[in-house]
Amino acid sequence: MSSLSISQRIIKSGKPFIFFHTWEVTKELLNQVISEQKTIDLDISMNDKGEPYLGHSAEYHQKYGEPYFQTMPFWEAIEMVTKSDIFAMLDCKDFNSWQTIEKVVSKIGPERCLVCGFVNELKFDFSRLPHEPDFLSEWSPIENFTKLKEKFPQVTTTPCSKWLPKDLFVSAQYTELIQNVLHLLKKYHADTVCLGVPDETINNKWLKYFLNENIIPHIMIDNADTTKLSELFIGETDYLQKVSRVEVISLS
Repeated sequence: MSSLSISQRIIKSGKPFIFFHTWEVTKELLNQVISEQKTIDLDISMNDKGEPYLGHSAEYHQKYGEPYFQTMPFWEAIEMVTKSDIFAMLDCKDFNSWQTIEKVVSKIGPERCLVCGFVNELKFDFSRLPHEPDFLSEWSPIENFTKLKEKFPQVTTTPCSKWLPKDLFVSAQYTELIQNVLHLLKKYHADTVCLGVPDETINNKWLKYFLNENIIPHIMIDNADTTKLSELFIGETDYLQKVSRVEVISLS
């Protein structure tokens, strides 16, 4: 296994890398991911007893009135990933999860972990819909990612934004806003970024803008025409058949 971080491997490979995105991790699904040598998305939250579980926060389910997702026991999933060679995308869905995330990164190995989550400093109101709920437990200070990186230099960190302008990359009026976002990411040594803008608006110009600073943008590829993109990116998909195999970037 490479001593490089996931983001370093992707940059070195020069090719886009597609991660699996899912809300429901079952033992059957995780076994399939491991057998196919792909990646797993683990949403991490805490229950009222201070115990971690796979899924969104209690606040999410309360505000949407949705039942909890059908997921396998938390530490059983972590043990399966640890014993495999796959990569894990650890999505912080609860600001109380950071201590657990540190334990998971240590157990799996930082070079196999990408940690993402919404950050306070990248919370906007431009595209928030009327009455759209805000899950306060999702938001963490971006400094948490820097602290994690200081403890585990090989971990890949991904601050996430919400409610940026939908036309961020197609309107000239937001140049300064984009510059401010990039400055923040550089200041806190982010490896990648999820901006949350409509994927069809992302183009090579803006991919390169972030890549010039060795920051890799994330794109949900299922509704995007990636044939128009020649620059490097990290993709996310809800379909396992589209997910990249780990061996693609297992460089020495």
